[in-house]
Amino acid sequence: MYRRIVRAALLAASLLGAQAGAATLPSQLMLPDPVLAARGVAERWMFSIKLESFDLKGIEPCRRILVERGFLPVLSKTASSTMPDLHFKIEGSREYPLASEDADQALSSVAAAKCAGTLTWTVTSKPVPAAGGASTQ
Repeated sequence: MYRRIVRAALLAASLLGAQAGAATLPSQLMLPDPVLAARGVAERWMFSIKLESFDLKGIEPCRRILVERGFLPVLSKTASSTMPDLHFKIEGSREYPLASEDADQALSSVAAAKCAGTLTWTVTSKPVPAAGGASTQ
């Protein structure tokens, strides 16, 4: 049976108190796993940004930033255990084949826009067997 190794990092920050320089940057998480690389497995990186707010107009500037940076954001009305009242969520993702400062700049741009609400972001690895590479059993 094939094993799929997925590493994920989740960091969250309130946009009200977020600073442009985060403690950990997305590009710092987009580093190849040496064990997977030795097996001929390449990694691609999925970088996702999510904003949740009660103020739809307050998150619109961040939606535009995500569109400009190729994240294809989706707007939805939602409620959750952490925010049980009806509110708005914008979520967009972009895949990177290698570590990229573009991901850092996208996060910095969204944080600098100071949109109302809560910002969360994730970097998730997607192992991809290299052409002619070994299997990941």
